[in-house]
Amino acid sequence: MITALIPARSGSKRVPNKNIKDFFGFPLIAYSIAYARNSSLIRDILVSTDSQEIGEIASKFGVTDVILRPQEISSEQSLDIEWIEHIDSVKQIKSEYAAIIRPTSPLRSQLLLSDMWNLLRKSECDSIRTVKRVKEHPGKMWRLEENGEIKPLLNQLAGQTATHAMQYASLPTIFVQTSVLEVFKVESMRETRTREGNRICGYPTSGLDSWAIDETEDWNAHIYAVEKNGELKSTLNSMFHGINE
Repeated sequence: MITALIPARSGSKRVPNKNIKDFFGFPLIAYSIAYARNSSLIRDILVSTDSQEIGEIASKFGVTDVILRPQEISSEQSLDIEWIEHIDSVKQIKSEYAAIIRPTSPLRSQLLLSDMWNLLRKSECDSIRTVKRVKEHPGKMWRLEENGEIKPLLNQLAGQTATHAMQYASLPTIFVQTSVLEVFKVESMRETRTREGNRICGYPTSGLDSWAIDETEDWNAHIYAVEKNGELKSTLNSMFHGINE
């Protein structure tokens, strides 16, 4: 079984009050809570926040374990492992696996968690996380020098075509991590004192399973997608059936 860890820090600057912002009738964090509550794999739901208001909203949607984190581990620069270890010290994680279910991906599919968990169990990895294929390839990226000259970001191999001169299809496939979903072995987290452990599996995603709200344009894209898709709106509403508000 899996423990759901939902981080919800206050003070978002790029999308103000993002975690509690109304998203089609419910605060954004409520979708991650409903996601966890609707999964048969989830044993416990633990919400980590520095905000009493966010804690009260989480409680309203059925979370009994809201853990207030200290301000010193609640800044924009704070690492995930800090609030994870804080949770584990206050309310020990009792399952073999834990999943970070961030409020920023309300449209992730319910099957995503079970698929990732099953793959992790069959692998020798300590964790698995969502990744998506990059659109802007690092082989086409440059560093701007003080004198105005640009240099390739990647080291170029002598005698071979420069990556910036190659067609995209000829470049190696590269993925970027996303924040949609992460699952890890609790024992590995404790042993390495890292979120991901030493060996990390990737789970390539596309479409809505690769979406996250990090910027205002992401928020607008989510609103547009739901408004244009009645089936998707219905799916979101159905997440809250049987969940007391």
